[in-house]
Amino acid sequence: MERYNLIFLMHMKIKSLFFLLVMFVASQTLQAQVKFIEVETHEQMKAAQKKASDQMLMLFVDVYATWCGPCKMMDREVYANPAVADYMNSNYVSVRVDGETDFGRIFASENKLEGYPSMFILSDDGEPVSTIVGYTAAGELIGSLKAMNEDYRKIQGYQAAYQKDAIENEAFADYISVVRSMGDEEKAEELASEYMEKVMEPKLSDNDIRVVAFHMDLDDTWWKDFASDPERLHLVLGEDYMMAMEKIYNNTLVKAIEEERIDLISKMANELTPLVDEETGSWDLRSLPFIQYYYYTDKTDDLISYVDERFARDRKDDHRWLYGAASQITEMDQQYRTEVLLKKEVDWFAACIELEEQFDYFFYHGMVLFLLQDQDKAMVSFLKAESMASSQEEKETIAQVMGFIKRQ
Repeated sequence: MERYNLIFLMHMKIKSLFFLLVMFVASQTLQAQVKFIEVETHEQMKAAQKKASDQMLMLFVDVYATWCGPCKMMDREVYANPAVADYMNSNYVSVRVDGETDFGRIFASENKLEGYPSMFILSDDGEPVSTIVGYTAAGELIGSLKAMNEDYRKIQGYQAAYQKDAIENEAFADYISVVRSMGDEEKAEELASEYMEKVMEPKLSDNDIRVVAFHMDLDDTWWKDFASDPERLHLVLGEDYMMAMEKIYNNTLVKAIEEERIDLISKMANELTPLVDEETGSWDLRSLPFIQYYYYTDKTDDLISYVDERFARDRKDDHRWLYGAASQITEMDQQYRTEVLLKKEVDWFAACIELEEQFDYFFYHGMVLFLLQDQDKAMVSFLKAESMASSQEEKETIAQVMGFIKRQ
C-alpha cells in the first residue's frame, strides 16, 4: 500500500511538474509577441507617432491585408519569435494597419505601398526612414532593424554636426554613405553635391572616393584619377565596390542616351569594363553599352548593324556571343515587340542553332516566333527545346510554356 501511495505521489508530482512546464511555456509564448498598436484612423496614427517621439524611438508600421498569406506567416513565425519581440518591443513603437480599410488605403497611397506585407520604418518625428517589402524571416528582420536603428542614430549625430557647420570631412563622407544606405537617394545626392563643391580635394582622397563613387559618371573631371588605381578602389569601397561600379555604369549610360553621345559609350566599353570584368560573369560588358545605347535611342538600324558586323568580324562563329546579344535585345524589347527586331532575332537564334544546338537557343527561337504569331514554327522550336531540357529548371520552364501554348 505504501509503495502504491509512493508511486501515486510520484505520478502526481510528475503531473504537477508537467503542468507547470506547460504553463511556463505558454506564458513565454504569450510574452513572445510584438506589442502592436492597431491603427484605424489618422488620429490613432498621430497618437502612436507621439508615443514614438516621447520615447525617442522609431515607428514600425506593418501594413497587411486579411487575405494575405505571407502576412499571416509573419504573425505566426516572425512577430511571435521571442528574439524579434524582445528587440522590437525595446527599440520600436510598433503599429499595424489593415491596408484595405479607408485609413489603410490612404496610408498605403501616401507611402507608395508595393505589396503585402510592407513594413514602413519612420523616424521619431514621422519622417520616412526605410521600407521592407514581403515576408522577412526573423533573423533577417532583426538584422535589418538593428542596422536601421544604428544608422539612424548615426544620422542624428551627423545631422546635428552638419547643421552647426561643424562636421569633419570624414564624418561628412560617412553621413552621405549612411543616408544612401538608408535608401534616401535624393538626400544623399543633395549632400554629395555639396560635398563635391565644398570639400573635394584636387587629388581624390579616400573620403572623396567614398562619396563620388555613387554620384559620378565617366564625363566627370575626376574620372581619370578615380579609375587610375583599381586596387585602392577595392580597399576604399570594400563590399560596396560592385554597387558603386553599377551606379557609375547606369549614370553614364543615362547621360549618353539623353545627350546621344556615343563617345561616352566608347569610354564605358574601354575604361569602365576593365574595372569590373573579373568581378562579373557577364556575357560581354564591352558590347552591352552599345546595344543598350542603340536600342534606347531608337537607332534600330545601327543596333542591327552593330550585332551583324561584330558577329561577322571579330566574333565570327562565336554563337555564345551572338546568343548573348540577341537575348539581351529580346528582353529589352519584350514590351514593345518591334517587328523588325523580332525578325532579326529569329535569324540570330537560328544562326546560333546552326553552329551548336542548345536548349537556350531553341527556347528563345521559339519565343520570338511566338511573339511574331507564328505558332506552328514556334511549337517546333519549343518541342526541340523540350527534348534537350536537362536541368530541373529547364524542364519546368518549358513545361510552363508548353502548357500556356496549349491553352491558347
